[in-house]
Amino acid sequence: MEKYYDVIIVGGRPAGASLAARLGQQGVRTLVVERAEFPSVPAASSPIIYSPALKLLDETGVKESEYAHNTPRIRRIYADNSQFQLNIPLPDVNGRDYAYAIDRARFDAALLDHASRYPSVDTRLEYAVTDLLWEEGKVVGIVGQAHGGTEEHIRAGIVVGADGRFSLVARKVNAAEHDVHSDNPTSLLYAYWKNVKPYPEATEPSAVAYEGGYGYGLLVMDSADGTTAVTMEGQADLLEAPAGKTTEFYLEKLQANPKVTARLEGAAMVTKVHGMRKIGNMYRQPGGAGWALVGDAYHQHDPLDGQGIFNALFTAKSLAWAIRYYRRGQMSWDEALEWYDETTRSKTYGMYRQTLDNVKANLYNANQQLPSWALTGLRWVMEDPTTVDLFGKLMTRQIPPEVVRMATPAIAIGALVRAPLREIRKRLLTFGE
Repeated sequence: MEKYYDVIIVGGRPAGASLAARLGQQGVRTLVVERAEFPSVPAASSPIIYSPALKLLDETGVKESEYAHNTPRIRRIYADNSQFQLNIPLPDVNGRDYAYAIDRARFDAALLDHASRYPSVDTRLEYAVTDLLWEEGKVVGIVGQAHGGTEEHIRAGIVVGADGRFSLVARKVNAAEHDVHSDNPTSLLYAYWKNVKPYPEATEPSAVAYEGGYGYGLLVMDSADGTTAVTMEGQADLLEAPAGKTTEFYLEKLQANPKVTARLEGAAMVTKVHGMRKIGNMYRQPGGAGWALVGDAYHQHDPLDGQGIFNALFTAKSLAWAIRYYRRGQMSWDEALEWYDETTRSKTYGMYRQTLDNVKANLYNANQQLPSWALTGLRWVMEDPTTVDLFGKLMTRQIPPEVVRMATPAIAIGALVRAPLREIRKRLLTFGE
């Protein structure tokens, strides 16, 4: 027996769940099918979400108290390495001056549970999609089955792939890839810990970026229920753990930074080590006859700059509007897909390019030896208050990366002028003590 929906969403993680909520607000008859059981941790993620992502969540109606329950607010981001130290206060955006290092199991479950409360939205967990239904070159539904159930056909006006970077939907429709960047591949490993010592420079919960060893860095973030996420990202070949030795490999890599090791003294790792190998960087074709892609299925972006959840939520918002335009007869489906692609790229492409540049500079070129005078100049520029303010505004998307790149030369010159005066004042204060 066949059933029919206006939209079927394959994948119930943040992109799929938030898209379902937005379609639920429109009264669109929607089905979300998700292979996993919730709550559960996705294959790989150790995210931080900033105020712009929180605003997108507000728009879906989900309560912050549900997805961020017992999760500390992070108001400062630190960078602690041998070349410079940064203390970046997060600026107030839309009434929020904080971020969350979220628990993905809780976060994902809260978003999907919220979407399911809309009368027009149905959800099915532990449901595996195995194929798509086609008629005359158009996708018209899915083939799938619940765990332990029998195969069934479910028809829809639109099938959306929200099923991640290895999207079955994208593979079945042979979605074209473009803007692919695989020249500096990275991998990621992370686990959650209990009883991690606070960062000595912080008076409240924090996220701290440290140097790791050659070709990789570390990020330590206070997270939900008294846990701390300890993540490493670096050159893919360098973070390739031997078969069956992932935990030992991860712990060995942590030892490269004495400050991180000191914070972990007496702490206990309370999850398995999760990871993601050779993270993708690309866009896919946004859609076609009867289908569309959203989230990582559509746009993959290295996690170094912490924009992954924002991208998932924003692509969902854009696609929800495109579906609305189409259903109201304001655009053809091809026009709606073109609008969706252009809108999403206008919001994501600048940060995408900036992140790729940061990967190259911080993970692939970071170990080049600089002369002492260059290191001093770098420290002066990075620690300058104007630079720190710029970093905060860039992370919270108050200014586009293009503006940062244009402003950098002038900021660097100003920092080099101001820095000697700061150094003199510091020495005078030290002498006075």
